[in-house]
Amino acid sequence: MKQQDLLEKVGNLTQLTTDVAFRQSFMANPRAILAKAFPEFQIPTDVQFFLHENTTQELHIVLLPAEQTVFGDQLEESVERVLDKAIDNENFKKLLIADPKGTLSGELPDFFVPDNFRMYFHENKPNEIHLLLPALQLADEELSEAELDAVVGGSKGRGPHIGRKRGGGGPKCRSQKFKTGGR
Repeated sequence: MKQQDLLEKVGNLTQLTTDVAFRQSFMANPRAILAKAFPEFQIPTDVQFFLHENTTQELHIVLLPAEQTVFGDQLEESVERVLDKAIDNENFKKLLIADPKGTLSGELPDFFVPDNFRMYFHENKPNEIHLLLPALQLADEELSEAELDAVVGGSKGRGPHIGRKRGGGGPKCRSQKFKTGGR
């Protein structure tokens, strides 16, 4: 099993975004749901799963073992270099995990992250797999005041400007389903 394949399959499980009961079952026992949904993956019994969800105020990024690293073609070259460095350099990886915003700002001076935004880097290991849950999208879900402001122009619909150079265009992000302003 390649962890990248598993991450992509979980990210594409539409039931996680539309079916609350399925999502709760997945969160309670990801191993059972994964075994049923993807029988081709043989998940060792000693593997632990950790679940994370990106929100409008949090970004979780999973670092995969070096031999399994696959970056999307949307990834900004400077960010790709930082992630490559984290995979190749154990001390730098520890810094990135311990202080993501500080480490990124030191490596990429033009990479902007708002003060109220939290970033987390998680490292997948052979017996620890971090999975990113796609955002829940209910048809009858009401928008919060901040989301309403963004829609009607209160924040000009630009989201939190993660990764943008100040005044620059939208960020190019990993293919792990992160979108500015999304939930």
